[in-house]
Amino acid sequence: RIMPLGDSITQSNSEHNSWRRPLWFMLVNNGYAVDFVGSTTENHEGGPPDTDFDLDHEGHWGWRADEILDRLPEWAESAQPDIVLLHLGTNDLFQDETVETTVAEIEAIIGVLREVNPDVTVLVSLVIPHSRGDRAAIEPLNEVLPELVESLDTPESPVLLVDQYTGFDPDEDTFDRVHPNESGENKMARVWFEALVPLLEDFE
Repeated sequence: RIMPLGDSITQSNSEHNSWRRPLWFMLVNNGYAVDFVGSTTENHEGGPPDTDFDLDHEGHWGWRADEILDRLPEWAESAQPDIVLLHLGTNDLFQDETVETTVAEIEAIIGVLREVNPDVTVLVSLVIPHSRGDRAAIEPLNEVLPELVESLDTPESPVLLVDQYTGFDPDEDTFDRVHPNESGENKMARVWFEALVPLLEDFE
């Protein structure tokens, strides 16, 4: 049971499928029996264009980490995820939240997930870059996420860093310099897939 958890980069909009679709096909075509879980099946303002994959997710357009944290107990209790794919923090920095506050909220999110499932595995992503010059830089958050991940990782409930930042070009891989286009979706799906494979082998 895999929960894609985050903001608009996880949800995407009515004209784009999100990285969840190519990831789903990578997993299924390689023989992994997975179930995407979450409280919604919709993209922002409708869609996705293709509905031939597991649509369940927990991506919320425009949401900050504190907003996710506020609703997460009910979502996690209902979904009971084994693995969480967490990509979060873009809106926090865009809306002038501090890195310190955002990191604290991400830590609290992991705490909520562990309260529901003490054995949950959380893959914490470095946030993809953007090329919107009028918006706050993502890099200060990405600089401190590795230390957070290392401090929270345990054998019972692994917390692992996933690098979605390196190799992602916002000028080529987004449709608006922030949100992934098809190229960006495929890049993100491949990175998630490579991080998931060793974990899924343990579920076999």
